[in-house]
Amino acid sequence: MKRSDHGFTLLELMIVIAVLGIIAAIAIPNLLISLNGGREAAAIGSMRTLSTAAEQYRLRQGSYPSDLEDLAAVDPALVDSELANGLRNGYNFQLSGQQSTFDCFADPTSENGSRFFFVDETGVIRQSDSGTAGPGDHPVG
Repeated sequence: MKRSDHGFTLLELMIVIAVLGIIAAIAIPNLLISLNGGREAAAIGSMRTLSTAAEQYRLRQGSYPSDLEDLAAVDPALVDSELANGLRNGYNFQLSGQQSTFDCFADPTSENGSRFFFVDETGVIRQSDSGTAGPGDHPVG
């Protein structure tokens, strides 16, 4: 019998598929961890933006904003419309304010191991791994 030198054998193709599967099994969890870290970093940045915007609002209006929409309603707007709607980069943002205080929460939209964040008029961003963060949780850093 004469063997043809064209193409690959079934065994060679199965080995290639097995190697690709092993590489994917190693790479995909690391990719998901990186994506989650990026979402958390973006949420922390948005919390800093909201804290600064709330202080600017207080200096202009004399009191803290009552909700996120107040920050976009002033001219010029202190936050963009996406953040004013409360959803950005896989996090839900909520702000409630009164005359001399405000609370802002960032909760992940899915249960993917993301942290929860909180900031108030002190400007200290706090985090929680197990539910909505509050003033008693550990600072980010």
